[in-house]
Order: sequence, then C-alpha cells, then structure tokens
Amino acid sequence: MRDQDTTPFLYPFFPQAGVLGQDLFISNFTDLNLRSGTSAIQDWDCSDYTYDGHHGHDSLIRSFREQAIGVPVFAALDGVVVDTHDGEPDMNTVWDQNNLANYVIIDHGGGYVAWYFHLRKDSVAVSPGQAVTSGTQIGLTGSSGFSNWPHLHLQTEKDGHWVEPSAGPCHPGDSLWVNQPPVDRDFYVAGFYLTPGVISILNRDVLLLDAPVRAATFLRGTQTVGVRVDLRNVPVGSTFGLRAINPRGQVVLDNGGSFNNSVLFELAWVINAFDFNLDLPGTWRFQALINDEVVVDAPFKVVTAARQIANRAPNKVTVQLSPPHPVESQAITCEVQSPLVLRDPDFDIVSYRYEWKVNGRLVRTVTSAGLTDLLASGMAHTKDKVSCRVTPTDGKKAGPPAVVNGVVATP
Repeated sequence: MRDQDTTPFLYPFFPQAGVLGQDLFISNFTDLNLRSGTSAIQDWDCSDYTYDGHHGHDSLIRSFREQAIGVPVFAALDGVVVDTHDGEPDMNTVWDQNNLANYVIIDHGGGYVAWYFHLRKDSVAVSPGQAVTSGTQIGLTGSSGFSNWPHLHLQTEKDGHWVEPSAGPCHPGDSLWVNQPPVDRDFYVAGFYLTPGVISILNRDVLLLDAPVRAATFLRGTQTVGVRVDLRNVPVGSTFGLRAINPRGQVVLDNGGSFNNSVLFELAWVINAFDFNLDLPGTWRFQALINDEVVVDAPFKVVTAARQIANRAPNKVTVQLSPPHPVESQAITCEVQSPLVLRDPDFDIVSYRYEWKVNGRLVRTVTSAGLTDLLASGMAHTKDKVSCRVTPTDGKKAGPPAVVNGVVATP
C-alpha cells in the first residue's frame, strides 16, 4: 500500500492495455460544470470532451472484436479491493440506466478510491479484501452497465466525492497524474480495411461487431470491393476521398464527398463499396484522403487464380519497455511499436501474445488486442533480469516475435 503520509497520490499510467491516441481514445473526461444541460458541459481543458453529469474518464477501444480478444484493465496503484461485481451482459450499445455494470473498486489509500467500470463479463480477477499492487490485471474491457461502447470508465474519488484527476485551465491546481493524458484533438486514422462485397452498417451493434471478412487479395475481373476507414477527431468542414490506383500508376477510382460537419467529429467513418474492373494482376493501392491529404496508402493484390489467395502473417513489430530502465516497486510496461492501420498485410485484426520472464522464469502470459501489457510491481526486484517477448498473430498465422530486455534498478 502507498504510504499516504509521505507519498502524493499520482496515477503512474492510464490503467488499460493500449496506447492513448492509437488503439485507445478518451472520449469523455468529467463534467466540471455543475449546471445541467448539454450547453453547460465543460471538461478540465475548457472543451466538451464529456457529457452532462459525467464523473470519470472514458477510454474507448475500437470494437467488440478487440473486446473478444481481450483488452486488460490494471490496478493503477497499490491498494485493497473494496468491492467487485461480475456476470452482467457486456455488449451493450444503448444507454440504459437499468443495466448493471461489471466493476472493481479499489481503495488506493489517503482517502482515494478508484472505480474501474464496464468490465467484460466473467473477467473480474480480484475479490473484495484482496491487496493488489500497481499493474495487477483486475479485469478486461467491456461494455456492461450504462454503456453504449466497449470502454473503461475510470472514476476517481477522494473522501467519498468524485474528483477530476487532470489539471488545466478549467481545473487549476495539481494534476493527479505522473504524465497527464491530454485531450487528444489531433486527427488520426484508427482503422482501415477492404472486403469482398458491400459493408452494410445498419446500427451501432453492427458497427461494433465489425463482422466483414478482411481481404487484401482479389481475383482479376470486375469485383465489388467494400472499404471502411475509422477516423478520430475529424476537423470542422472536412472532406474525404477514396482512390484506387492500378499497377501502372493509373487512377481507376476517384470518389469523394463532404462530412458536412459544423463541429469536430470525435468519431467518424467512411464506409462505401465500389464495382470496378481489377483487370491487371499485380500490386494495386487504395488510398483514403481527408481534406485532400492522403491518410491511408494501402497495397492490395490482384491475382489470376484462387490458389494464389493465401493468408499472410502480421507485419514485424518492435517492442520497448517503459520506463526503459525498470525500477523496483514500479509496474513495467511493454509497448508494441507498429503502424496502427497497416499492422497486417491482409488488414486482419492483430492480437499480441505477451510473455514476461524474470531471471528466465515465465511469470506472466496473456493474449491481448492492446498495444501494451504490464508486469505488476513486486514481480521483479533490484538486479533481476526482465524480458518481454511479443508475438503478433492474426488468429491463424503468427508473425516474427520481438523481445526487449532490461535490468531492474534500485528506486
């Protein structure tokens, strides 16, 4: 347990597997404006990344497909589990206050309690009264309870009252983070794939199930090709374009339009399908453009025979430790370095097998859809040799593993 008399309460990391601004996206902070109504909402940075009456930080994963693989949730700090609940449905897509959440609540000392809400069914891995250390896996990300998207709701309370842990112009004072998560307003592409046939998105359930088969190899001839581009923070008044280029460098498809958005779109998609003649065998390219700038440039193949269509392994990754020189009594993060959009040559969803060793002994293994994993504090001590081995897989074929090593230092 943290020494509440000498150590300030600071979150050392965001307690969810993944990288904020890549495979994780904070869509809501706390609403600091106590007046009711959507016109009054205000987060710590004086913007509207929140909703009326919200009391936590909501970090989204991308779909139920990632949820099914598993995205771990960790204890942010040492503490004692106060309460848990499990067994509730975890694929809610409509806000309903009658839905109960799966959750873990941890007393982190000094009057601070953290709520980890909306966990996946049957994933809660701790029990009331149990002592946990920073980085201990306590559950998996889900969409249980009052939730319409798979995410982690992290709520911070001090002496029984919710608080905003981030500091900024609309919430002056000290931050409760070692490295405070920013309001991520920068545009980026969160996902891309092609598929044979039309992508039909009828509602949020279909969107989050993300069921279409992904493909990057097509038979020569006239084909229907569907495309989906997942976007974050689309600027006001944005336009989009979709373009296909054949092996000769000729543009054979050039389609576009406008989002007609008078406000920034935190979450947006371009979804379409086209019939066009894939007449030349070889490597083609599909491009997505936002405001006339190419934001996706993805190769795909056209072949002459079905036997030439084969699944390919995920692309090579590299990994790093954070901190790069591990310190005793601190959780250690293993982070995958990989392009977010083109992690697999067939656009498949990639999962990662993390294998942690201390002095050559395997101490943790987990398969995760997240770009990070953690080794809990207390698992390694001064002068111990720590390694993290990561193997990417598309569920059928594994890519080459990557390994990073470190030696634990004295705090």
